[in-house]
Amino acid sequence: MNSKEGSNQSIGRSMLQISALTFGSRIFGLIRDIVMAAYWGGTGAAQAAFQVAFAFPNSLRTLFGEGAFTSAFVPMLSARMKDDKREEAWQLAERAISVQALALLVFVLLLSGLSVAVLWFAPETLSAHARLTFMILPILMPYALFICMAGAFSSVLNCLGDFKVPAATPILFNILQIATVIYLSFLWANTEFIALLIFCASALLAGLLQLLVLMLWARRRGFVFHFRPVWKAPEVQQLCQKILPGLLGAGVMQINSLVDRLLALHLGPAAVGALNYSQHLVYLPVGIFGVAMSVVCLPRMSRATARADNAEIANSLDYALRMILFLSLPCATLLFALQEQTIMLLFARGAFTAEAVRETCWALSFYILGLPAFCCAKVATNPFHARLDTTTPVKVAIFCMVLNLVLNLILMQFLRQGGLALSTSICSWLNVILLLRLNRRHLPQWSPMTLLRDGLLLLKLALLAALGATVTVKVLQRPGLLPPAASPLVHNAILLLLPAIIGGLIYLFGCLLIRRPELHEFRQIIQRR
Repeated sequence: MNSKEGSNQSIGRSMLQISALTFGSRIFGLIRDIVMAAYWGGTGAAQAAFQVAFAFPNSLRTLFGEGAFTSAFVPMLSARMKDDKREEAWQLAERAISVQALALLVFVLLLSGLSVAVLWFAPETLSAHARLTFMILPILMPYALFICMAGAFSSVLNCLGDFKVPAATPILFNILQIATVIYLSFLWANTEFIALLIFCASALLAGLLQLLVLMLWARRRGFVFHFRPVWKAPEVQQLCQKILPGLLGAGVMQINSLVDRLLALHLGPAAVGALNYSQHLVYLPVGIFGVAMSVVCLPRMSRATARADNAEIANSLDYALRMILFLSLPCATLLFALQEQTIMLLFARGAFTAEAVRETCWALSFYILGLPAFCCAKVATNPFHARLDTTTPVKVAIFCMVLNLVLNLILMQFLRQGGLALSTSICSWLNVILLLRLNRRHLPQWSPMTLLRDGLLLLKLALLAALGATVTVKVLQRPGLLPPAASPLVHNAILLLLPAIIGGLIYLFGCLLIRRPELHEFRQIIQRR
């Protein structure tokens, strides 16, 4: 085995470990969505208020916990660990996390204060569900502090080569939320507002638990955290300089996300629920494949950059993108073909009405178009972050943000929440294309045309799989073919799972027939896990 194959398999094995744990977390997240949909419904004010309010701390999480902070922090920490400067690495981590916590506290207090001010000075301008959103926002904002610090400790563990625990801790959040909904469903009989407050409290507790688990695990690995916010330390100043452009870029994307939510709130609670549930379905494979691959590749690319090994960076980028397309394209086409069956099986019960099913399917059909781009986006930015170039992704993000805002305002007039989803998909593809084109300047060894040819071939196989799944659904829906099911759940499960299995087998057989290398590489990863 040559070094290139060994490196690829190492990336793949780490990705598989993270993907497996992330898959478990996402499954629990899906169960959380299922019980939430049954309890709150897809068109009610309470579910819309929680989803919009929770988007604010989640945006700070992306900025300070997983996005700009991680992209600047991981390369600096990896470089010190590579040079066996462990004490310097711990000092950097300690000071960086302390400064991060103080900055987050300022944002939490600021957004909470603005929310209270809106309720105090302009309550008559708000709709009922908007007023409810601003009421619970100050309660949810401390979640941002807990989860962003948890993200920082995850970065430390990732630099130590420990990917499992950081990938597993989000399960705590989902389990606690599921338990809360079950409690509210069977043991609580009071107003909807009180139930909403309890649900918000469970989110705060879950964030705190994640932070404590990661702090204790990092302590076991040798990193004992002390709160020491040394603002003027050279390494902190350097980190801040690298973070600021990234914050702008990530902030641009989060502004997009928040604008989508607020525009959906303007369209009505049904649009908010439809966007939320469809987005969670689409981001299930994104978290499993795209984020996992990005987490593994960034420290590796950072070390290759420190060695000035552009060939290794190009190899890692090409391998990561090929594997993401190999996995995400059939997910996208099969989900598109089976979207109604998916929504019916997962959400169509309790307070989730037939109207909510239609609205969610409408948004989902447009989000699916961007699924492969969502998966590729984080990997496409990794080479820039590895060489500490946070400016270029920011410029691309700003351009895409402006375009997204324009498309949102145009498309929502004709497609409602579907227009918001379509705009996001279009801009995500443009973002990935521009980033890859700019990467080519620094990585002449990498050939995007080869990736394009591979992607188009995999797309043809994925479309063939979707066609097979669609035909299977049509056959199963013929009168008298299926025996009367004991419940709608069994009937919906057959209509989803059997076509999905047949479509998946068609895709795998096609890859085997034309001898796609990704199939062999994926099998090797599993065998060597």
